Amino acid sequence: MVMIVMILVSSTVSAVSSMNKMVRNLDTHFQNGSGDNLSIQNDLMDKCEIATNLVSLSKDYISTSDQHIKAVQSTVNDLKSETSVARKYKLMNTLDTNVDWIMTELGSKGLSETHKNMLVKYQSQYRSENNTINSDPYNAMVKAYYDETSGFPGSLFRMFAKKAEYFQ
Repeated sequence: MVMIVMILVSSTVSAVSSMNKMVRNLDTHFQNGSGDNLSIQNDLMDKCEIATNLVSLSKDYISTSDQHIKAVQSTVNDLKSETSVARKYKLMNTLDTNVDWIMTELGSKGLSETHKNMLVKYQSQYRSENNTINSDPYNAMVKAYYDETSGFPGSLFRMFAKKAEYFQ
């Protein structure tokens, strides 16, 4: 009987360890990409930089006390320090909403030619980052993890393993 318990415990520890390694690989992909440094994290930081540039551009046209300006500044700071993938996704959506408002608002202002060109550049860069994030294989990798560990006993072992978070 003791031998059976030891085998079960050993199998559980091994399975949970393997699952934790899979989740660490997912986290690494989110942070660093697949060895190419093309990652959602880097793309998010690029979006933060573009949003910060947009706020700087807007200073001549929109009050710095505007709720959207403050929300962008706050969200950029939060995105830089947040560690949860799911929370980063929610913050990105908040950033997108406020950046879209600022871009629309700036588009309705009488911008100088230089500022119009800057706005067009920032809009293009921001959209490009969104497209890059949307085409990243991270969520498919998370789904593959859950598919691979579904059923019995995988779902049981998963209760003890680190959780893989979707970026959605």
